[in-house]
Amino acid sequence: MQLTRRTALQGLGLTSLFATSTGFASAVFADDSHPRLLVVHLRGGLDALAMLPPHGDPDFGRMRRRTRELDGPDDAFGVKLDPLFALHPALEPLAPHYLAGELLILPATGIPDIGKSHGAAQRVLFDGDVDGGDLGWPGRAASVLSQGRQTIWRAAPADVSNDVLFDLVLANQGLDIARLCLGEASGSAADTVQTLLARRHASFAAAATSAAQALSRPGGPRVALLQLDGMDTHVAQEERLSATLGTLARGVVAFSEAAAPIWRQTVVLGITEFGRSVHFNEQRGTDHGGASVAFLMGGAIAGGRIAGRWPGLAGDQLHEGTDLAVTTDVRSIVHAVLKDHLGLSSQAMATVAPNASDLQIIEGLVQL
Repeated sequence: MQLTRRTALQGLGLTSLFATSTGFASAVFADDSHPRLLVVHLRGGLDALAMLPPHGDPDFGRMRRRTRELDGPDDAFGVKLDPLFALHPALEPLAPHYLAGELLILPATGIPDIGKSHGAAQRVLFDGDVDGGDLGWPGRAASVLSQGRQTIWRAAPADVSNDVLFDLVLANQGLDIARLCLGEASGSAADTVQTLLARRHASFAAAATSAAQALSRPGGPRVALLQLDGMDTHVAQEERLSATLGTLARGVVAFSEAAAPIWRQTVVLGITEFGRSVHFNEQRGTDHGGASVAFLMGGAIAGGRIAGRWPGLAGDQLHEGTDLAVTTDVRSIVHAVLKDHLGLSSQAMATVAPNASDLQIIEGLVQL
């Protein structure tokens, strides 16, 4: 589907209606103009070629010729954003924000030479151990912004068993043990998938809504952190990732609606630790790779565009012959958000995100 202003404005209709209905809430909650930040950790290593198919790259068809994106008409790519890139079909709810200038996407992002260990890459990405309780630069930024009065807002730990079961059923749809674990032995695998999918959608959307409400409170936190699993798609990637990206889209839209009073002061930053291999493996999944993709969304974003440099998919352009090459250090994006959006000084940056503070800042990501 080609993105047009008409389709985007139709999609924004509900958002406009919501904003109108929350006029009173706006007067209650938006008592200041302080910037807010929601960090969404896309945990597991997101496949850039799936989220943002480079349909205009001459080598894309060779890399992913057996995927569903190439099996149908042109609109099977999803929403075409420009002559080179499209949004995955499951991310179509975000398209209106793109046309409204509230969504900016940066392909080929990552941390150069980081390796392919989830734990090691996440520790470098966050300059801390988010799984071990050290919330890294988001937590330190929250403390600095509130002068120690507020910690970062974070959702209660999710029940990862649902995600594990969801991936298990999608990868092995004839496996009865997954349905037995849910107490649905009489149901079909498809029923089990739908049950788990509904749980994931509801859980993430509820957490995103709670984050928006917390950030909207007078004197409340200025920074929130959400985590979405399901990116580590070694097996049956197409079905699994489509469901996960649908969850992401619904959650981010829910956040934007609940954050209507502070939307103009808000940035949503979506980042992941690394990408996936450009070729599928024998299990129709992808293995740990190099560059991925990052996105920025919100009323404070100078969006409606793709930023950064696309390295291409030709053999001599791939990293080690298997991976999309990194052209934008994701920590430079973090640096830009902390400095240009949250307004941290160079001195504060050295404390909040020391491994990003020495990198060249990317200009023009947010509205100043």
